[in-house]
Amino acid sequence: MIDKKEKFRAIPPGAILLGSMPHFEIYVVSAEQNFVLWALKGKEVTPEQLAKLSESGPREVFISLTEEFKYEQYLERHLGEILENVSMSNEQKGEIFSRVSANVLKDAFENAFCLGAMSKEAFERTQAMVRSAIGYVAGSGSLQALAKMIGHDYHTYTHATKVLWLTVAFLKENDNILEAIEPNYRSLDDEGKLDVLGHCGVAALLHDIGKASIPSGVLNKIDSLTPVEWESIKRHPVNGVSMLLDTDVPSFVKKAVLHHHEDFQGGGYPMGLEGTSIGTLPRVLRIVDVFDAMTSRRPYKSPVPPAKAVQIMIGTPPNTRREESGPDRQNQDQGMRRCFDEALLRRFILFLGNARLTD
Repeated sequence: MIDKKEKFRAIPPGAILLGSMPHFEIYVVSAEQNFVLWALKGKEVTPEQLAKLSESGPREVFISLTEEFKYEQYLERHLGEILENVSMSNEQKGEIFSRVSANVLKDAFENAFCLGAMSKEAFERTQAMVRSAIGYVAGSGSLQALAKMIGHDYHTYTHATKVLWLTVAFLKENDNILEAIEPNYRSLDDEGKLDVLGHCGVAALLHDIGKASIPSGVLNKIDSLTPVEWESIKRHPVNGVSMLLDTDVPSFVKKAVLHHHEDFQGGGYPMGLEGTSIGTLPRVLRIVDVFDAMTSRRPYKSPVPPAKAVQIMIGTPPNTRREESGPDRQNQDQGMRRCFDEALLRRFILFLGNARLTD
């Protein structure tokens, strides 16, 4: 029996895998409301333990907050297996995926800030996380969990996770768009197709990695940006691609990071490209990025409901330089049709409707 004064955190039982060896202790709550040791750290979890846990019917088990970091490492190491666990709800899986993704991205940002580039280790962690989660993220069942995240606070890490989620799920439903991204897509075997989808996921997750060099005070500023601050924001795609130059990702990933703020009718940044001179993947990211930003709660505005966000995105835009920059930031998310490839936007809206993400 453990002293109740020690602080604990609840975790879903399905996150503890048969045969794994967690490097943290796991507790259950007894009928007397005491925390009782269920599994020792470094000991293999046995079928008997899981069976007994299932019989007792607890909805959650507990870890000490002092060992939370070890639990986070465990989740990342076993992410693929956990997301395949049929005993867990899609909501629980979504929470775990979001948590692992945010942790990996946070470390990648901190690494990039210190080094001015992503280290090989940080990039490999990012790739591994995306690959472990790709099956779950691309599945239609996971969209129920994603729907519950829409409208929450905007943060660079959670935003990137949702952009990854939406991008992969959207592309999985549209093979012809994946073929436009990678012309040899249809001739690839299943493993090769999964690699292409994974590369797109990495691009989505890292699309804002260049913001690692921008002070948080600028990123989260409530008042209008100064011209100098706005120029620093506009540099983040260039900063981002420079951080990926030494990685082995395909060129379409690097171009997606560089061009995800280019507008289809011109006037975007950093290069002012327009039309099909902008690659297919950055055109997709332009749509997904804006949709999530608009439907998230930000320091200067309330979240826009998904259906209203879609209406704004297909409307007629005002002559503004970007949603972050105008004098009245509450009114800046007005019609933005000029930003998007209309054919891709129609496909994305259809996807949102089929997934019931615009209700």
